[in-house]
Amino acid sequence: MASEIRLGQLIAPFGPGSIYTDKNGVPNIICGLDFWYRKTDERGQWQVGETALRKHVIDEPRLSALLNVPQFRQPPQYCSDDQNPDLSYLQVQTHRFPTWYVNSISGKLRRFSLNTEKLAPLEKGQGRWRPVRFISVCAHGHITDFPWKQWFGCVCPGDEGLVLNDSGGPDLRSVKVSCKTCLKSKTLAGAMFMERDLTNDTIIASGLGNANITCGGDRPWLGRTAGTCTEHPVAVLVNQSNIYFGKTISSIYLPDLAGQREIVDIQEILRQQDLDLTTVKIFLKMGRRPNALEMLREILKPHYTVLPEDDAILKAFESLSQGITATTGTLKPVSHESESLMFRRAEYNVLRNEVGPGKSSELRVIPSQVPATFTSWLGTVNLVERLRETRVFYGFERLVRSKDPLEGMPSSAMGQLFLHPPEPEYQWLPAIKNYGEGLFIELREEAISDWLHRDADWLQKRLGQGFVDRMANETWLLPPLSKGCTWQWAARYLLVHTLAHILINQLVFECGYSSASLKERIFVSNDDGAPMASFLIYTAAGDSEGSLGGLVRLGRPELFEPMVRRAVSRASWCSADPVCSEDLGGNGSRQVNKAACHACVLLPETACETINSGLDRAMVVGTPEAPQAGFLSDLIQGFAI
Repeated sequence: MASEIRLGQLIAPFGPGSIYTDKNGVPNIICGLDFWYRKTDERGQWQVGETALRKHVIDEPRLSALLNVPQFRQPPQYCSDDQNPDLSYLQVQTHRFPTWYVNSISGKLRRFSLNTEKLAPLEKGQGRWRPVRFISVCAHGHITDFPWKQWFGCVCPGDEGLVLNDSGGPDLRSVKVSCKTCLKSKTLAGAMFMERDLTNDTIIASGLGNANITCGGDRPWLGRTAGTCTEHPVAVLVNQSNIYFGKTISSIYLPDLAGQREIVDIQEILRQQDLDLTTVKIFLKMGRRPNALEMLREILKPHYTVLPEDDAILKAFESLSQGITATTGTLKPVSHESESLMFRRAEYNVLRNEVGPGKSSELRVIPSQVPATFTSWLGTVNLVERLRETRVFYGFERLVRSKDPLEGMPSSAMGQLFLHPPEPEYQWLPAIKNYGEGLFIELREEAISDWLHRDADWLQKRLGQGFVDRMANETWLLPPLSKGCTWQWAARYLLVHTLAHILINQLVFECGYSSASLKERIFVSNDDGAPMASFLIYTAAGDSEGSLGGLVRLGRPELFEPMVRRAVSRASWCSADPVCSEDLGGNGSRQVNKAACHACVLLPETACETINSGLDRAMVVGTPEAPQAGFLSDLIQGFAI
């Protein structure tokens, strides 16, 4: 592919196993990781760049621990490196797929090999070879050419007599494949039939299966077949959206903030003291630092065996007295949490506190002032002036998504992405580092508790147990591990997630970024000891659009308040209302949405971490029948856009 695909696109959407159509209109399948970091020698033979394998390592310990993979590597870059020729013109190899082509004039079918680079040109007037539109896939991830001869029962040796006629009709009855030798023929009617068991998310029947065609376990991205497969093969179009679901996971780089946590702990102790600390402020203003320190040490002594350093004590007091932090220390959940939720909680505990320039060069968090009119429902607004996101690709799925994408790691990824999986200590996955900025927003816990209590009857009626159970089955939503998830958790998640979408839709108009450039990270937990209700809206693009400052700027109080008011007011009515707000039991591809459509809160799938699942605009602004039930309904009263 040379330089046609950007580095970030090799993580998503064009990771190994995906089909990419090049600038000449030729579809190719991106090869597995054995075929990366390659270059051609003077004889045109592919060689692996061993130097590049060691050069492109990305260190992200948290993701390594979660995925059980010791290393990540950045995809190769196709460019010239005069100082190190081994790093020049590295490529990601592709294979021609599908391998069946049809003549544009005669309809004759011809099969080429995976490694065919150029097709022999036909003489003038004889048409040209065009890739066929149909292929076959299965839910186990295998993909192969459409079984033309098996479909209509041709047993002739060779492929010389095969002809495909496509008259361009409204359905598959207008597409017919035939053999000039045995004179058999059949249309493709019924070939793309697929029956799915929604309870278990499995394919239980298909048109190809009904024709006694089995999956051969082909893996053309690795250059060979995988053997037998028991899944039903399904005929699909080559550009169909459900033939490839890349599995990616990302993390925000977290520096070692032991000193920062110490400052937060000191602030918590000082905040809990029912003492007048005005004398300490006066001592500091008069330059009497020893006297101020002595008073603060006396307060802290009962809480420490060894007192913190003087600089940490003074910094904690000064920031607390200036009111620039409204966060609390790290809270520990009382119930057991999934690895994914614990992974997300670690980011939450850091992003809600200040991370100054001296603490890290790759994460900088500055507390902002919460607008006075928002203090009743909003707890924290932090400006994330700089962040680093690491995004890792660890496999893919076809036709249906699994309920637990991390299940079977790392063996599932190694077996799927490598022809010859490396030894455990040398295992690796492709990753990309991006830098950007963001806004961290945390809702006030007391306000959420009051809302859940005040509107309990309406919420329970809207969120039936069946809907809550469907939400709990979606691991993307990071539900609690305890069985029988409650409507309180569902309402909390829907509120936080939908509010993030509402603000992203408004930020597009005000910060200069496109909706596809913005992303979200949702932090929600209904734990009694350490609840979470916050979100991060950020941009992490591999190019210049990612660090322009436009997003952080809108976190200033004078700009943040009117922006939020406009966003909530705009979301209070959808052009599809009252239909959009009707309670039909659930909508969306996973039936875990309520009031959410493309006219109000849905986002591009690249912007939403759950692919637009777990949304209900009514949690934020109520419904036409109950406008007062929304968490932020009061903001709409008397406000016009």
